[in-house]
Amino acid sequence: MRFIQFLASFGYIGVFLFFVISGFCIHLQWAKARAAGQDHQVKFGAFWKRRLRRLYPPYLIALVIFLGLTAATAGIDVTHFFVYDVFMHVLMLHNLDPQTCYSINGVFWTLAIEEQLYLAYFLLLFLRMRWGWGLTLIVCALARVGWFGFSHLVWLKSGIGVPVPEAAASHWFTWALGAIAVEAAFGLVKIPKWCRNIFLGAIAVILASIISSALPNMQKGTPVHTVGWLLMHPLWGFGFFVVVNRFVHAEQSWGEISRPRLVAGFAAIGVFSYSLYLTHELVIMQSWWFVFQGLPAMVNTFLVVTPATIIFAWLYYLFCEKPYMRKPVPSSEFPVSSSTDTAASTQFPISGSEFPIASSDFRVSGLSLEAPAESEL
Repeated sequence: MRFIQFLASFGYIGVFLFFVISGFCIHLQWAKARAAGQDHQVKFGAFWKRRLRRLYPPYLIALVIFLGLTAATAGIDVTHFFVYDVFMHVLMLHNLDPQTCYSINGVFWTLAIEEQLYLAYFLLLFLRMRWGWGLTLIVCALARVGWFGFSHLVWLKSGIGVPVPEAAASHWFTWALGAIAVEAAFGLVKIPKWCRNIFLGAIAVILASIISSALPNMQKGTPVHTVGWLLMHPLWGFGFFVVVNRFVHAEQSWGEISRPRLVAGFAAIGVFSYSLYLTHELVIMQSWWFVFQGLPAMVNTFLVVTPATIIFAWLYYLFCEKPYMRKPVPSSEFPVSSSTDTAASTQFPISGSEFPIASSDFRVSGLSLEAPAESEL
């Protein structure tokens, strides 16, 4: 039981998996067009129109629910800080201030990161096209180091805390790995076989987890602490990058009939996973009144709270998310060559995942993986 609780304490590292998946899905449309021999241009206005229409209404509804629940239970004092806090959340900038980062909902900071990474996607595309992925990844990694240094300098000069783990720049490298993964899936880049080695991915995740457990016992500001912190998140990102590559590669041979049921189950949940992410903390917070007091906490978690969280998320998806999902893009808008249509296809189990990625945004099934390699990684 204690071992399960220990493993559950690392549940937050799933955020880095979703960053990889997010980069994969956002870059999917560009990669698919390139694999079909098209010079696809990602237009800034159209891109943001789709993202805002798809993601913002469910987010605002969840924000209003949380504020309403707080007002009904604990009450709200409409102070200057409260107005500022709500304003930062509406603009999805709350991850830039340590006082607003976790204030209304403890997980919404990751959604702010996502929006900022969407903005950085255009710079990522520019760098990838001009310099290739090698130098682009170095830039993404340096952005993490640079933000760490910037935060430290601001603290020394003004005493103002600038969040570092909650900043988009800190996770740009991980997000970029997801974009590389989708290009590898389409054959646009070649990645080494060890990038699909599940044991290497597990080692990276475990090593990052060990560093995470050791950091609180280290003196802050020491070289060992700084290096450990700088490596920890990218190690998680790399580990999940390997996992995604492995699953995408494996599913080419699974097919619909042989796909493992567990994978199919997760894929089904992935359809409404954005709603699950938006609402799971709400259900967990309110679980005190519907759990069975006589049962052990772990039993309640698995048999009561978890199913309730999934059911509520599904209902939220039906009424608060699905109405804002855009209709599938007509084939004439994003034409695909006949060779792609008739090529061997696969269905990625991560379609619809997250972190604010939904199956209506990207038709993940039926992707061709037979496009010739365009460049080397």
